[in-house]
This record gives sequence, C-alpha cells and structure tokens, in this order.
Amino acid sequence: MKFILSLLFCLSAALLPLTPQPVKAASLSEWARIESENIYFYSQADTDSGLFILPRTYFVRLTGESGDFYSVEYLKGEEALHGFCLQSDVTPVDYVPETPFLVYRTEVVFSIEGDDLPDSFITEYRVLADFYGTFLYGSSTYYYVSLEGLFGYVAASACPPLDYPLNTEHTESESQQPTPNQSTGINALNIVLICALSVAAIGAVYFLFRPARSPRPQPYSDEQEDVF
Repeated sequence: MKFILSLLFCLSAALLPLTPQPVKAASLSEWARIESENIYFYSQADTDSGLFILPRTYFVRLTGESGDFYSVEYLKGEEALHGFCLQSDVTPVDYVPETPFLVYRTEVVFSIEGDDLPDSFITEYRVLADFYGTFLYGSSTYYYVSLEGLFGYVAASACPPLDYPLNTEHTESESQQPTPNQSTGINALNIVLICALSVAAIGAVYFLFRPARSPRPQPYSDEQEDVF
C-alpha cells in the first residue's frame, strides 16, 4: 500500500510543473486607452465641464470611479492634470503602457497688427507651450496648453500644425498567455504521463493483491502405491 501511495504522490508531483500558471497583470485596469476621436477630459464628473479632447491612441491613468465617470490622471509630476472621463469613452487595458501620455510641445506665436509701428515695438513673440489637447469653441479650434506654468487656451491658428506620432502599442497583452501550440503540447504530455503512470499503478495493485495460486496436482502414476 505504501508503494501505491508513493506512486500516486510521484504522479501528482510530475504533473504539477507542467500545468501552465496564469500570469497576473502588473496593474489590471489601472490604465485606459483613448481609441476614438473627440474623447473629452472633464474637470468635473459632468459632461458640461470638458477641458479638452484627449489625443487618440494615448492613455489616462484610472484613479477611481464616480457614477458613469472614471476619475483619471493625465501626465505626471507638475504637468499632471486630475479630472474625469466617461467610462464608455475609454478602454481599460490589462498592461502598463510604455508611453502612456503624449509629451509634446508646440510653438505659440503672439503678434499684434500694425505695419506702421516703429522698429522698437515688439510686434511678435514666440514661446513654447506644453500641449494637452484640442478644444472646439464655436467654429474655431483652440489648444489647451501649459504656458510658463499657466494653463489655458491658445488659438490653433497661432501655432504650427500638430505633428506628433500616434501611439502604436498593442491594445492587448499577448505575451502573458501561453500560445495555443504551447498549451496543446503541455496537455498532450500530461495525458501521456497520466496514462503511463496509471498503468504502472494498476500493475502494482495487481502484483500486491493477486490471489495465491493453489498447488498444482501431481500426475497419477501406476508406480505409486496405495498407503493404508
């Protein structure tokens, strides 16, 4: 019996390392991707408080929920903004993006009209601003920027055309799951081991508990004498 128990224990120990273990995502649903156009970042959990349209293909970090909204963070450090996004507008992901936020600077040109002004008058001033997103006001487009520590809007016409790359990171983390071929191979090997060890166990049981054989009868011979 001890031999059988040891054999079954070996069977379990042999199969355990071959079973693929699920890999838990580093930060499940901590990030959400902007996959559509015209997705607003709101200052409050209210669709009337839109600050700007988030750049498509980038991410927001989820910090909580408020009704139909996620509370989110966009950018980090001193540039970080805390606000809200509609849950239906963003797509949570189960991985940590390498480039979650768009870090982009645009040039803003401030100018005044007056061709007849003296040369000592400064009629044009150029400055770099951190770009956050676009904002539609009537028929005009504005950019929401951070300009020397101040947040606000500048006319898109005062800036060169936007030229930033789209984020091409995958929307799913494929490396965390075993491929179909790997999973099939592991299952097949498990089946072979189970069959082989089961046969060995059955053989051991039969060997230990088989019935004892009766002594074979000796053939009768005329030379044997009757004993009284």
